[in-house]
Amino acid sequence: MKRESIVEISQGVKRRPMLRNANINYSCGTFFVTMQAAFNKAIFGAIVGEKCVLNELGGAVEASLKSLGERYDGVKIDEFVVMPNHVHFLIKIGVAYPPSAASAEGGAMRGGLSSRLEKVGFRARPKKAGVDGRRKIDLGFVVGRFKSWISKVYRDMVAEGKAVDVGATPWQRDFWDKLVTTPEQLEGYRRYIRENPAKWTRDRFGAVTSYTFGNVALLNARLIGFVASQGAYTSELKPRQLWVRAGAEPRHPNNARDKPPLISTFTSAQERSVFAKALASGRRFVKVCPGGIPLESELESAIAAACNEGRGLLISPAPSGTGVNKQRAVWCNEYILKNAAEVWAGDITPGHTLASLVAALRPPMIAVPGGERHDLGVAGGDSHNFGVAGVECHNLGVAGLSARTKEEQ
Repeated sequence: MKRESIVEISQGVKRRPMLRNANINYSCGTFFVTMQAAFNKAIFGAIVGEKCVLNELGGAVEASLKSLGERYDGVKIDEFVVMPNHVHFLIKIGVAYPPSAASAEGGAMRGGLSSRLEKVGFRARPKKAGVDGRRKIDLGFVVGRFKSWISKVYRDMVAEGKAVDVGATPWQRDFWDKLVTTPEQLEGYRRYIRENPAKWTRDRFGAVTSYTFGNVALLNARLIGFVASQGAYTSELKPRQLWVRAGAEPRHPNNARDKPPLISTFTSAQERSVFAKALASGRRFVKVCPGGIPLESELESAIAAACNEGRGLLISPAPSGTGVNKQRAVWCNEYILKNAAEVWAGDITPGHTLASLVAALRPPMIAVPGGERHDLGVAGGDSHNFGVAGVECHNLGVAGLSARTKEEQ
């Protein structure tokens, strides 16, 4: 039974229990640490396939972890992974280690991350072994400093509109740790960390086409994908082409019923606006439903009629009534971007999940005569950073629609 302090008993206050174990020496040992993002929000990137594609904030987290061994003698980061809404890492404290390849790599951070970390006081410089000023180095101290650096970077990025705003800090209040006591445990945690991105999606969701209602043959058509971020207004929606896949030449007849089917989740305001026009004109569509396909009796009459007449198809990885899950929605958007022959977009917010997906899934660059490189079928112009660490892509006119009004969230 947990023993309450005299202060708790006298004041009638129930304090939040601490997660540290009083019987463990946190200044010497190997620890498996988990840190969760505030409200479990996916603010560090997105899982694409079996890899986590980090945005700029996630890149800062990764760079900071890599450099902890350079900042403090007797500290070494072993295996680690930055996931969309949490971080796992193995940290060894209390032993002198030579500089690791990972920490050396952290000194040369990409995409402006170095300047961001330097601005908030992060310097990859060793201190005296085992101490920092008058403070003994232990797990809580190192994690506290790390969280503080990232919180400062996060607040700067939120002010610039380049990170998801989840409040004053990007972290949950505490962190979780496990003392590693055997080689078998160490290898088990290493394997868990390495496999975490692959299991993120694979263990949670089935195929996006697991459940269907309507004309399944539409999946064999030349699909036109449309994506847009949540919170974007519709008043000045100007869809821009992201890419056309090789061998998929554009074909847009004047008659809406003959045009290639649209495919989207049709959940954001701009996506719903496009869907409403498609329904009104009789255009064919494939609607991907992250939360399950509603019962036919619950569908809008226009959607039910289109599906029954062969002009529409609803697909989902989840059964009816499951409810929307953020990562399942990412899984569905990944399916759209991978399977559409041609992809268009509305407003894409830098640093958010959709930006990470677009940057990760855009067609590869190929060499063309004359030694130049060309992005397959991308309509664009200047280079634009979507807020993905180390990744730039064409400016597609998707970020920052001008003169928007608050017509619709």
